[in-house]
Amino acid sequence: MLAKERLFDLLEGSDRRLICYVSGGGGIDYSDAAPFGSMMDAIGDVRGIDLLLQSPGGYGEVAEKLVQMCRSRCDHFRVIVPNSAKSAATMIALGADVVLMGDPSELGPIDPQYEVAIGGVSQMISGQSFIQAYDDAQAEVKRLVADDESPVGVLHSLSSSTMEPAFIEHCRRGVEFSRDVARRFLREYQLPAMFEAWGETRHPNTIRARAKRAAENLLSANTRFSHGRLIGPEEARDGIGLHIDILDRNDPIWAAYWELYVRAEVFMQTVRPTGERRAAKLFFDRDSTLPTY
Repeated sequence: MLAKERLFDLLEGSDRRLICYVSGGGGIDYSDAAPFGSMMDAIGDVRGIDLLLQSPGGYGEVAEKLVQMCRSRCDHFRVIVPNSAKSAATMIALGADVVLMGDPSELGPIDPQYEVAIGGVSQMISGQSFIQAYDDAQAEVKRLVADDESPVGVLHSLSSSTMEPAFIEHCRRGVEFSRDVARRFLREYQLPAMFEAWGETRHPNTIRARAKRAAENLLSANTRFSHGRLIGPEEARDGIGLHIDILDRNDPIWAAYWELYVRAEVFMQTVRPTGERRAAKLFFDRDSTLPTY
């Protein structure tokens, strides 16, 4: 199967436990709490928890919950990104004391996305795009009225379901939620851990300012343009200011993490009940393996 024992022997220590969440396409959602809770119960309270994380993203509210579940069981929380941890998975990484990355690793923007049908085709669109379009349309109506011109055409566009005030307010609150969680995670966990690792002490106001800048960088649709935009390890560390440890491709520890991730991907593609599609997600630790379909 996964043949994971050798790799766990290498990657776990007497005071650190490794858990793994590898998504084959399924997003982070409320059903993830049960397998996470099962792994937490098996681990108990330990000094350190390492989470190997591969996910395209999902619900930010669940990302917040999973971070709290992990942190409640340990003093030091580390996230390992073998390939990609995007959107809500990036938010989980922000809740870690440090993030381990290698050459293939990437994080992504954290602006919330909403599913809408455009021309009969379902698409994920940034909430900030809806907000900007709404604000621009409102400004255009005011300009036309001030210039004694007819605003009928613009008012017609404001009648669409994605221009409903309630939906726009939902988008605004989604953006504020992502901003609040990112700032809090960075301010309370990652940045203090980074300065402690450097042997430095920073004033809380400095940490708050850095957390605010980093969160805005990750949240800005005008900076990132695409929600799927790659944020590699060097940019995450040097450009955004996150606490990133970059492992060399020849480092045996990185090679072990990568092998474990690849084994999980192969497992999901090849091991399935008769008649079932491939697993959407795989949760596993040293002693258990739980695919979900």
